[in-house]
Amino acid sequence: MKNKYFNFRSDRFLKLIRSILLCILTIISHSGYATGLWGKLETNAQVDNHYGKDDVFMEQFGEFQYKDAKLDSGLSYALRTGITGIEAQFYQAYTRKKWESYQLTAGRFEQADLTGFYSLDGVAATYKKSDLDINLYAGQRKRIELFDSISEQKYLIGVDSNFPLSWLNKSTAKLGMQHYAGGQQRVNFGLTGFANQDIKLIADANYNLENKKLNNFLLNASSKVNWQDRSGLVGITYETYQYLTSQVTFRERFYRLYARGRQSGLKVYAHYEYNPNQQIMLEGRKLWRDFGASGYIASIGLRHKRILETRVDVLLLDDEKAVNWFVTTEKPLSSRMLAKLSGVVQWQDTSLLDNNKAIGLASQVDYMLKKDFFVNVFAEYIFHTEMNDEYQLGVRFEYAFYGR
Repeated sequence: MKNKYFNFRSDRFLKLIRSILLCILTIISHSGYATGLWGKLETNAQVDNHYGKDDVFMEQFGEFQYKDAKLDSGLSYALRTGITGIEAQFYQAYTRKKWESYQLTAGRFEQADLTGFYSLDGVAATYKKSDLDINLYAGQRKRIELFDSISEQKYLIGVDSNFPLSWLNKSTAKLGMQHYAGGQQRVNFGLTGFANQDIKLIADANYNLENKKLNNFLLNASSKVNWQDRSGLVGITYETYQYLTSQVTFRERFYRLYARGRQSGLKVYAHYEYNPNQQIMLEGRKLWRDFGASGYIASIGLRHKRILETRVDVLLLDDEKAVNWFVTTEKPLSSRMLAKLSGVVQWQDTSLLDNNKAIGLASQVDYMLKKDFFVNVFAEYIFHTEMNDEYQLGVRFEYAFYGR
């Protein structure tokens, strides 16, 4: 980090913090909220160079909902200034009218079905009675992640249903269809159930009738096990999915190699409780990508008393490879304060980076000023031998309120 940069930016950064504190204190002072109204307001101010240049910016995330016996309304949004100017994103803005077995929703709202998790600008009518659930909807799909969004140009109308299968133990079936303007159709189907008390099965699929191709597919089978009077879990998963953008959390930043476009993966995993305080985790994964070579991941991890976790990952992709070692720990400093510390060591050899070594440290302190007001201070620095170092430093304020 350059002293010249911080001398130039420090006054601006302090002004942002003062503005945030004034906003939070204003909201806290007006505590006369109506019954059924609840919400959360989160504001971040940080120095960061993850976006390709040094920048100071402020982000604010808000979520508000009103609920009573007959009506729900919701609003959630994000604002950011400092990276590319002022950016705004509305995640939800809807009203929902409820009856005994029906409800009608209009606006922008979140949906989760067998095609994935997305936002819909439109309307939805839902019928729920006993174990039967039917949802009719129409509008335009959006995929939103932070400030990035992709809208599907064609409007759609769809139906989804969930219903129990009496002949299969504790099982629920999913069936639906989507019809797009222009003639494209998708069929959605899935199953969640138990083969017996210990074996759980999950299968979800989304099939495109036009090109006869599975857009998304998930198959998971897991089973509880006991070995030497200790419990564990083994499972296998096959999944096909599509990233919109890769996330930039401290840990996930080291998986960018595998966050490009549509891909499929076969994963085998096992968790074992070695003793009451320790758990061992093993994982192997084979990845296929629509564009580029396939790859492999092998991982071994150890969790101790939920306060210390370490993990070693080996990633292989054609001639490219990476080895990561993560360590994360947390410790309560008082009844109101919690400290977290993470570290990583990485060796990476790719077509663009020849034998790059990285050492990263991340720390944060969570402090509860009041039962509904939290402050989080965080810092992160990653040293590289073959590329520019990365860093971020910031403070986060979170305030939540609930109707009385």
